[in-house]
Amino acid sequence: MNKVQKISYARILRFIIVGTCNALISFGLLNFSFYVLGQNKIISSLIGTSCALIFSFILNRSYVFNAKTDSARRQILPFTLVTISGSLILLNIIYYIFVTLLSGHGARLTELLNSSTGLHLEQSFIDINLSTAIGAIFALVWNYNGYRLFVFKSNNEAFNSEE
Repeated sequence: MNKVQKISYARILRFIIVGTCNALISFGLLNFSFYVLGQNKIISSLIGTSCALIFSFILNRSYVFNAKTDSARRQILPFTLVTISGSLILLNIIYYIFVTLLSGHGARLTELLNSSTGLHLEQSFIDINLSTAIGAIFALVWNYNGYRLFVFKSNNEAFNSEE
């Protein structure tokens, strides 16, 4: 494995770590908003993903892509556009599609999960979290490539010149 491949794999691993933290923030706020604050599923999802955006920018800029040489002001708009299109739009469209698809079928899935795990989860818990997880997978791929190609690209140009 050459140096570029090692750096690329390390960056992807860092992105997955940051993405996992983002998902925990998003899921935590989603559930807090829905179960504690009593917001509806879509509003709760928007709250979770919006708050995770700030955390995501800071860590992707400094930890994943190490792109601190460029101005954060120049990076924030493209980052926000990629994130909005991925996390807020794509994730929530996929979320809405799967919440809709699970409607009327979630009871069987909830029963299956509860009987196989011994847990006592509500159908709404399964609906919102499964739908969010599926949407997050789509957004993960979208966001990584968007950040790499459009947001933190000057760092990638320097990285690619080392090949």
